[in-house]
Amino acid sequence: MEINFDFLLSGCNTRCKHCYVNGGPGPMMPLADALLCIEKLEAIGKYLPEGTSFTLDHEPMNHPDIAEILRAASKNTYCKNYHHGMTSGIGLMHRKDKEAVVQAYFDCGYRNFGITIHGAQQHHDEIVRRPGAYEKSIAAAEFLRDQGADIEVSLMLNRFFAEDAAQITEMLHRLQTKRIYLAIPIFTPHANMMDFEPYRATLVTWEQLQTYLPQWGQDSKAIEKAGSIQTAQTAISRLQKIESLESLFTQEQNELYLTIHPDCMLYVGNSGGETQCLGDLRTLSAEAAAETINALPGNRDYTAYYDLSQLPALDDQMLALETIPQDAIYGDFESILYRGLMQMRVPTKL
Repeated sequence: MEINFDFLLSGCNTRCKHCYVNGGPGPMMPLADALLCIEKLEAIGKYLPEGTSFTLDHEPMNHPDIAEILRAASKNTYCKNYHHGMTSGIGLMHRKDKEAVVQAYFDCGYRNFGITIHGAQQHHDEIVRRPGAYEKSIAAAEFLRDQGADIEVSLMLNRFFAEDAAQITEMLHRLQTKRIYLAIPIFTPHANMMDFEPYRATLVTWEQLQTYLPQWGQDSKAIEKAGSIQTAQTAISRLQKIESLESLFTQEQNELYLTIHPDCMLYVGNSGGETQCLGDLRTLSAEAAAETINALPGNRDYTAYYDLSQLPALDDQMLALETIPQDAIYGDFESILYRGLMQMRVPTKL
């Protein structure tokens, strides 16, 4: 079992319409608590599978003591800090000690940083729900690049991409991006996911982007072959080949996600998908906590959040999928499955 703790160190600077986690402004974990939680994760990690990790989230650069926290986190060996490097850039660009913070990341071996772009400035700011967010993200990427960091850009596909494609291409060239990812917003069983649906790209959008994708380092044929361009119709075709939804919801999962809130409470489930509180991480017994965690089933796939007794009949699920836009693009089959269940208001454990 692969285990990761989502460590909610400080709030996020944006409230992206496609975000399924508890994003947006939030409380800051005190420095003493953060250091204690890092120590406790190391103690628990001794009893967990090799490779267990934690991720400092949502926007660690918001924290005034991030340099000290990073250095403490980098010393763990049983439960290591997994640096994903994604940032809105807003927290960094508001700091007076930007150079020192970036150097702290470098000193700990973290040199990759990424920003997520949702199109040109107007559309980006609209989707992340913060005016000026685009300018801050680009400024942060340029600053990090000039400090010697490797810059990655995640392009969050939406219906504006066709009209913004030329500006996106110019932006990527200007940033001298090391790696470019094309991300298709997934759909998970959270009510806030519906906010993004009017912005979801369609098959027409995908067709209009064909001349730009090679400039973004993307192979459209490979993406399609990998099954990453899913629609309601492709999901219906797959559902027609199975006997029941239960067979999809009982498959064993080998990844387990837990979340540490700013108040140090430890939960089962990723941020925004917590299903059980295990207690205060600061006071939990390391051995007892590890025993509980080792007994938990995997939950990376959100099928883990549904009760089998609440699942609809297969035919009803396919009928629900026929009522949603047939040309809307989803990144995986599960997203469309959850979209249909949300259409029918099937309850979850969330």
